[in-house]
Amino acid sequence: MMQTTGHLTGQSDCRMSTTLSTPKVIDKIYEFRSYDVKPKRMADFVEFTVRNMHMRHKHSKCLGYWISQYGGLNQVHHIWPYDSYEHRMSVRNAISTDPVAGGKFVKTVLSMVDKQTNKILRLLPETQLTLPSENGGVYELCTYRMKTLPTIWLPKVVLSLKTAQEVMHKSGSSIVGTFVTEYGRNNELIFLLRYPDFDQRYRCYENMLHNPQWMSLAQEVLDMILDSDNLGMTPLPGLPTALQ
Repeated sequence: MMQTTGHLTGQSDCRMSTTLSTPKVIDKIYEFRSYDVKPKRMADFVEFTVRNMHMRHKHSKCLGYWISQYGGLNQVHHIWPYDSYEHRMSVRNAISTDPVAGGKFVKTVLSMVDKQTNKILRLLPETQLTLPSENGGVYELCTYRMKTLPTIWLPKVVLSLKTAQEVMHKSGSSIVGTFVTEYGRNNELIFLLRYPDFDQRYRCYENMLHNPQWMSLAQEVLDMILDSDNLGMTPLPGLPTALQ
């Protein structure tokens, strides 16, 4: 069983037209953060983060926190939902004046990090988050930079998602979320995928390649891609999040 939700607070879904018209309601934003951890401090970083994340969670909750296994070394990635940019700013301001969250947690984390980057994402129009009902599994982050305007590629991606989800579901896998970048590299399409394990990821990929309906839909989208990359990730062990 999977739980689908457009809003983690249980509010009603906010939908946007695939023509990118002005939305009736502003959707949540998702900040995706990536840290390059100092190689000799990785074990210390994981231990400290798991033990002390409650200091940061006092101000807002992390949706998912992962360690890169493939596609990047000594990296962690985490995603934080906010109701709006104003909400994010208020959280960041509160952390900066909190002697525990800002003074201890953030400063200690930063002392073990070489580099930080972030992106602001929104869910693709007409899509929702699909949260797993149980812990475990591995994750893949697929990032595609598109050639054309969103008004051209976005409707085609939305059309292909149902078939992709059906194929993945048969192998116990799922599309957790499909996002577009609002800040970061422009015109990016990002998929967050979940599999039982990395071997199952390979089998799921093979199934999709042999599905004529999926391949027909995917080919139209592939022709619009400028470049792409992916990461194989595992949840930070011992840290309870919705995507643990």
